[in-house]
Order: sequence, then structure tokens, then C-alpha cells
Amino acid sequence: MAASGAPLPRCDAGGQSFYLTRYTGPAATGTPPTAVLDLATAPATGAVAIAPVWSGAAAPTVSAREIGLTPPNPPLPAGASVAGGMGKDGYIYTMRAVDGDNSWDNSPATGWTAGGWRSHTRYYEMLRYGRTGVDNLGIVSGLGTYQTDPTDPSTVVSGAIDLRLGPNFNAADIDPITGIMYLANFQTGGALNRVFKIDVTQTPPLYVGTLNLSSNIPGDQSGDFAIDASGQWAYGIASTRGTSGTSLSYRFNLSSGAVETLASVPPILIFSIPVNAPYGAAARLPNATDKLAFYGLGTRIMSIPSGTVGTNQSTAGATSGDAAACLPKLTATLVCTPDALVDAAGNVSNCTVTLDQAAPAGGMAIALTPPAANPRYTSSCGSSIVVAAGQTTASCAITATPNTTPGDGDVTAALALATPAASDDYVLGSPSAAEVRIRNDDVDIAITPVANLSCTPSSLVDAAGQVSTCTISLNAPAPAGGSSISLSPPPGSSRYTSSCTSPVLVAAGATQSSCTITATPNTVAGDGSVIALLQLLAGPGYTLGPDSQASVQVNDDDLPINVGDAKRVPTLDAWALALMGMLLAMAGALFARKRHQS
Repeated sequence: MAASGAPLPRCDAGGQSFYLTRYTGPAATGTPPTAVLDLATAPATGAVAIAPVWSGAAAPTVSAREIGLTPPNPPLPAGASVAGGMGKDGYIYTMRAVDGDNSWDNSPATGWTAGGWRSHTRYYEMLRYGRTGVDNLGIVSGLGTYQTDPTDPSTVVSGAIDLRLGPNFNAADIDPITGIMYLANFQTGGALNRVFKIDVTQTPPLYVGTLNLSSNIPGDQSGDFAIDASGQWAYGIASTRGTSGTSLSYRFNLSSGAVETLASVPPILIFSIPVNAPYGAAARLPNATDKLAFYGLGTRIMSIPSGTVGTNQSTAGATSGDAAACLPKLTATLVCTPDALVDAAGNVSNCTVTLDQAAPAGGMAIALTPPAANPRYTSSCGSSIVVAAGQTTASCAITATPNTTPGDGDVTAALALATPAASDDYVLGSPSAAEVRIRNDDVDIAITPVANLSCTPSSLVDAAGQVSTCTISLNAPAPAGGSSISLSPPPGSSRYTSSCTSPVLVAAGATQSSCTITATPNTVAGDGSVIALLQLLAGPGYTLGPDSQASVQVNDDDLPINVGDAKRVPTLDAWALALMGMLLAMAGALFARKRHQS
């Protein structure tokens, strides 16, 4: 494995943690600087806690293009690094600073004016930090070329750029969305309006373009910057008049290059003296998208997008430093589908572990508590399962053991995600456990039918042909011998007849039986309505459903004669009756005579 080892540990999403690299300058000419990698955690207030990851006794291996110096002899090793950020793969990528000689501008002995400084200022190599150390990825390809000796064409170095500012790029971070590093030399006399873009996933790393800012960043000197979680803005703090002057927070847009000045940053008081030293380290925090950490003479938390900065929190010091985000831990969940099997061939439940982010390089092993051994099933789920790099899921299986043993009952296979160690790169989400039921399918399972009752229609009139059919229904076929359903029949009445008696037999294999209520025809006006009520009763071999009673109403349809409007026939007095009699006698005589004549 490379010297860097595995990706760096991830952080709990609830903490204000970031990676802090602290550099210590060389004690003597020819002695390389040292680098210490820590996990720093800032509480709400108070001192920042430091948890060491590793401490390097010297900088990583120098490039093959390193130019030998006289003195010293052998060649001077490479220096530490000063600007970088957290890659999407969990490694920190930083640009190396050649800072190995206490008098870099006077070595070789020809001095600065004679060009000796070139041998220490033109080498921009990318380093990669992991759990166990550092890899030297070599000179960045495409940053241009520079001839270290103007009189010797053979001294052209690929990947170098002549900034003529000394050894260091001093500001960088990696876009968490694209994975591209943004690299700058934001110091006095530097290119305050230019940012280089580096693809750190290439070997060697590749220069892919330049972001030209709309204006210079504010001030004369800036330390590191940090890119927000959305990959839209880079935030920094710039000093306007050296260490004792005022400082301003700023940001620039990664797409347009627009530069914005944000807020004044109060100085740190050292022995009551205000100090505005540049913040050489900046990083995103995993606990909130609106917080960044800046490290200089201590640690201060910046709130974005306002750019306001909190009070200083004491932190272990160093000659210089850099910071990078600590990626949040992944969240693992577990689901088994289906959650029930029968003990027959081909019955398999797939149990899938899912991460909320793609697994990092090397994959991620998730600890499991496997199901207990049982002859009723087999399982490919062991004590752990690995989600491959770049993937979000991994699966194992629980398979029912086929058998034809009747009545061997049901068993449960229980699988769970084991509680991860504090140092693991994931936490448990929900659900984190699953059960798969293996059921016996080798004997008929007795099913108790559910009985319900309905009568259609529910209303009749007392005329001929008026019949309601009442149906007793089961939700499963009646067993051998049928189902005998107890019934409370409707009470006797002269207004209807009923064939509904108790018990009602539902024939074997059938699901229904019926009886009737028939209205008794009559012409009796005003005899009102009656209700025939039926009720299913509880009994063995069945249960009652929600519709266990029904009623049929028999209505009167005979309308009475209304005598209230009859007219009285007038009567005749005695003279009128005598006169009417004489007239009738005369009419009779005339009729008889006419018949005689004819």
C-alpha cells in the first residue's frame, strides 16, 4: 500500500471538526521541516481539542527533478505543504512548499540576484495525506514550464510556473461537488485576482484552467480560503495593513469569479495588543452548511454567507498550518425483502445494506450480527459485508430450507447491523435490523371463516310478490360437513312470513346460504309498517363479521277513503212529493197509451 494508507477517518456530522496540519520550520540548514496531522474539534466555546493522526519526522520523498544544492550535500529534501483541501475520496491533497533551507533566497551561494533562488521556488508538487502518511504525486502537469538556469536550456522544468514570489502557494481548497482543487497565491505582490484549477484525481495532477476574478481580493495579504458545501463560493480573511491592521472577510464565486467584501474581522488580542495575522488554514465543518473554521493564532468560526467571525478559541500552535474538511460519516441501513418465506424451494429473501453516500476508495466494511444457525434456513450474511468503492449497496441472502414435514411451525431469522466502533466511518440509520419469517407450508392451516349477513331489498310493501332475500356469507369456503350458523330469526308477525330459521347451513365448499322474508298482501288501510330483524349469533367454527344483523321493513301501501268532502243530498217536503207523484202517474199513462196505438 502507498505511504498514505487508507483514506482519513470521517467525522460525526454533529461536531465542529476539521483536519489541521501544523508545520514546524527546520532547526538548521539542511534539516527538513516536520508536519503533524491532527483532527481538531472546536466546542461551542473554549479551547480546541486536538487528536493526533500522525506526526512525520520529515517531509515526503523529493521529486526526481529536485536540483542538488551546494551546500549542503546530499541534496536538500523537500519541504512541507501549505495549501490544500479534502478530496472526495477521503484523502487530503496539498501543494508542497519548498521550504527546506533557512536561507532559501541565498542558496546556492550566488544569492538571490544571481538566480540561486530559482532552485527552491519553482517546484509545485502535489502531496496526498492519508491515515498513515504522505504520498508525493509529483509535479502538477500543465502549470507551464520554467528554465531554472537562463543560460542552460536543459534546465527547463515541466509543471513549474514563475510567480517570483517565493516558495509558497498559500491558499487552496477542493470543491466538494466537482472534486477540483482551487489554488492561489494570495500574498503581497502575488496574483490577487487569479486562481488555478487542478484535477487532483489525475496522476500526476493536472492543471485544467484558471479562474480570473472580477477584482483583487481585498487587502494585501490573505491566508487560506474554504469552499462552501454547495461548491459555489470560496470564503477567506484578508489583512489590509499587515499584522496590526484591520482584516476583512471576503468571498469569490467559483463560476463567475465575482469578488465580494463581506465583514470586518475583529483582531485577536495578545497581551492587550490587537493582532491580525493571516489565517493560514480554513476548512468546512461537517455539522452545519453555514459554518467554516479558520486557524491562525487560534481557531475562529465564520458564519456564512455573512462572513462574520466569532471569538478566538485557543489551539495548539505551529510555525504555519493548513486545514481541510473532515468528511461526515456515512449512514447505513438494512432491509430484507420479502420478510416472509415458506419452507419450499426457491424461497429467498435478499437483505440489502444501503449507504447514504457512495463507499470510498477501498470500499467500506459494515459489521453485521448474523442470524442464528437453524436447519430451517441458510444464510450468506456473515459478520460483515463490504460495500464496494463507488457503490451504495451490498446484499446477502436468507434462503428457506425446503421440507415436507407437516406441522413443524414457523421460525424467524433475525439480522442486524452491529453497533460500529467510534473510529468507524459510518453510523447506523433506520431501519438497522430485519427479521425474515420462515413459515411451514406442509399442512393446511385451519382458517376460521367470518360470517356476515345482508338482506336485499331492505324495504317491502304489503302487496303480492314482495320478497327480500337474506344472505349469510362466509369469507372462506365452508369445511367438510358445512358450517352451521346460529341465527336469531325475525319475530312472528301477520304482516310477513320468513324461511329464516336457526341454524342456517352453509354447504361444504360453499360460501353462502340464504333465506327469505315475504310480505303478507292485504288491503287494510292504515295498518302501518313493521320491521323484521335478523341477528347472527356466535357459534363454533366461525366468527362474526362487522355485518352480523340486518332488518327488512314492511310498509303499508293501502290508502283509506277520505269522506270529509261528501255533499248532502237535499230532501223534498210533502207538497213537492205529491206533485212529483202526480207527474210520474201522468207520464206512465201517456207511455201506455202510446204503446197501445203502436
